[in-house]
Amino acid sequence: MLTLDCRGLACPEPVLKSREAIETKKPEQFAVIVDNQPAVENITRYTENNGYKVAGVENGTDGSFTLTICRAQDGDAAQQEIPGFEKTHFLKNTEIFNKNPMFLKDGENYADYLAYHQKCKTVLFLSTNTLGHGDDELGAKLMENFLATLPEMNLWQVIMVNGGVKLATTEGKNLESLKKLAEQGVKISVCGTCLNFFGLLEEKKIGETTNMLDIVTALDLADKVIRP
Repeated sequence: MLTLDCRGLACPEPVLKSREAIETKKPEQFAVIVDNQPAVENITRYTENNGYKVAGVENGTDGSFTLTICRAQDGDAAQQEIPGFEKTHFLKNTEIFNKNPMFLKDGENYADYLAYHQKCKTVLFLSTNTLGHGDDELGAKLMENFLATLPEMNLWQVIMVNGGVKLATTEGKNLESLKKLAEQGVKISVCGTCLNFFGLLEEKKIGETTNMLDIVTALDLADKVIRP
């Protein structure tokens, strides 16, 4: 059986290797070994929306995860739920270079997505949980004010990386503001590698755990990117 050893590979390489295997080898079954939970979630999301299913995930003694992936049959569903995993619809047969999005919201079809592309797509890119430099206490307060004002904007997505992911894990005004945005239909994306680095993967309270391929695709599709 084809086995992809993706341990030690940075995001989004495990997803890219899985995609390459599916598109070039078209295996009936293959395995992927990764060493972090975000990679499990991202590979699961990609494969299960590209004609395959995750038949099982085995935890290794070294902290690794081995995903057994099989070609899906009509009516198949995932046989194993992945803890903390929110399912997103990856589009089939897409490439980042032709500007096709790699994901869709639940219930959204490709035609609707393309129609929405005619509107301005504004992405808010947050790489820290404070606003500005000079004093962290002041920066935290400014971030609260900034996020509280965002519902007045026409946002498409909020992407959080590095220290910005802490905004999605801590109870308080910032989290409430993000929840309001989500209720308005704004997509909230939280970097899985960053959550894992800070030990906050299980603490995420809002948004979808995402990977660098999704992030780069969203930035490429955006009409405007705001980075405070």
